[in-house]
Amino acid sequence: MLNLVKIALAALALLALTLVVNAGVFDANWRWDDTQILLHAHQYSFWQDFTRPEVWQQFSPANLTPWLIFSFEVDMILFGLTPAAFYLHQLVAIAAAGLLLFMCLNLWCRAVFALAGSALFIVGLPTMLVAEQLMTRHYVEGLVFALAALYGFVMYLRTERRGALVLALLMYVLAVTAKEIYVPLPALLLLVPDGTWGRRIKASLPFFIVTVLYALWRGYMLGSYSGGYVDSSEYLTFAFVGEVLASFGRFPVLLTGLGWPVVVLLFLGVWGIYLARQRRVPWRALLVAALVLLPLVPLVRSPGIVLADRYLLLPWVMVCFALAWCVDRIIVVSNKAVAGNNRASSKAPAGTTSSATASSVTSAPAMVLAGTALPIILAIALLHALPVRQALATVGTEFDVQAQFLWQNEDTHAFVPSGNVLPAFWFVTGLRDLKARISGQGSPLPVVDDLYLAQQPDTRLFTYDVNCQCMRDVTGAIPERLAQHRERLRADAELSLSYRYQQGYFSWQFGPWQEGSYHVVSDTLGVLPLPPAGQLRVTLADNAPFYLRYTSPEGWITYSALNRVVRDGPAVEWSRN
Repeated sequence: MLNLVKIALAALALLALTLVVNAGVFDANWRWDDTQILLHAHQYSFWQDFTRPEVWQQFSPANLTPWLIFSFEVDMILFGLTPAAFYLHQLVAIAAAGLLLFMCLNLWCRAVFALAGSALFIVGLPTMLVAEQLMTRHYVEGLVFALAALYGFVMYLRTERRGALVLALLMYVLAVTAKEIYVPLPALLLLVPDGTWGRRIKASLPFFIVTVLYALWRGYMLGSYSGGYVDSSEYLTFAFVGEVLASFGRFPVLLTGLGWPVVVLLFLGVWGIYLARQRRVPWRALLVAALVLLPLVPLVRSPGIVLADRYLLLPWVMVCFALAWCVDRIIVVSNKAVAGNNRASSKAPAGTTSSATASSVTSAPAMVLAGTALPIILAIALLHALPVRQALATVGTEFDVQAQFLWQNEDTHAFVPSGNVLPAFWFVTGLRDLKARISGQGSPLPVVDDLYLAQQPDTRLFTYDVNCQCMRDVTGAIPERLAQHRERLRADAELSLSYRYQQGYFSWQFGPWQEGSYHVVSDTLGVLPLPPAGQLRVTLADNAPFYLRYTSPEGWITYSALNRVVRDGPAVEWSRN
């Protein structure tokens, strides 16, 4: 009963902390990928995303995360299209992840340190950014399932209750349907400090069977066993390994900002004291770190890890777990040493200083460091997370305002997608198509480039104004805008393109210019910045129209003729000399 009370109190504390630090999200609207997830959930039954490759690959050909669609569909059924309810679900999931982290830590650590580690997880930047982005829910719900699997596995090793093992296995199944980063969990289960190697191996066999079945399912659903956004043949090249090491080396500053040297010193200090007292190679910790970090390798080059967002959620959990574990071990051992030394000192002859007393003094700095490390790191993490989260929320406001504009107006209006919405253009197409399916009404026309504005100059045009965080009518400025566009345009400049779209990979070669920038411009695909040559795994609608736009270093621009995406067809070539 006492254990249940402790868990209930921890749950209330972590839920309250989650709601307090993320209260601003209840005013948010749909953002980033949300509209495409909603559209896909509205178009298909959730079971089709688990069983039919042709359905799932319409949403993503690179990753297999059908739990995300299912989670959104549950919210749609329960709450309709009410964003605040979706965000409440998101925060409850974060609090649940914090609670499961507390329960797992409490298996080996005292409750006060388990709670401190969980609180550090809640106020960390990755967790706060996940709260702002509904599209990342599968990361946090997958974490809930993975931690529940870990807890159930350890409880089975301690009690031999088969129900705990069955529950743990079910949680692992759900975790891998949420996100691929949780697939290596069975290897982590082998490393827990409970039970013998033989018992852990025997108990983990069903999990490894699920891993094999998952690999087969993934290959069937994606037509590929590697996934990701880059060709897996690049992973072992020296250039790519260098990129990975450089990217991973930036994690401390991404997670804790300007205070990263203090955090690193405190972490290494705590870790060093712990290792010194263990007096053995920390091979378990190194293997756990490898299991957590290796799934990030495919993300380094594309889309890149430049922010401590969902990609660093699991590494952040590892940091919180390691800190709480080491601090608890240091203080527990130190307290035992002090108690033993005090007993020895009381027996020492009067007027002498025993070695026990000296040992007690040397334990004091270790206890001070361990006792202050977590609060200091928590404060640094929170002070870094708040402004960065606010910056992301400001970007999110652009989506909020334009989502409302799209939902409330029809095709008698047009608008220029803002600078942050334009690269995520499928947000616009998703909301437009969802609105058409639900209400049958049209939506404002997106003007992704002045080339399209020149084709319909008599429209009523709106743009996002960052100062008022609102949509402003700029119809009167259309003539001036088009005049500036004509001044920059060189219709007869050299330009060439060659591309092929085969089996979900778009490969291209643009020329002849090596300086300047190339963009694929489309009123259905958006504006995609691309290098002169490359390959990208992406879902493109067959026959989707697009122009290639080249912008010179001097600022003049030129466009190709209108081209169309040809799925699984021959290479397409166009040039103008």
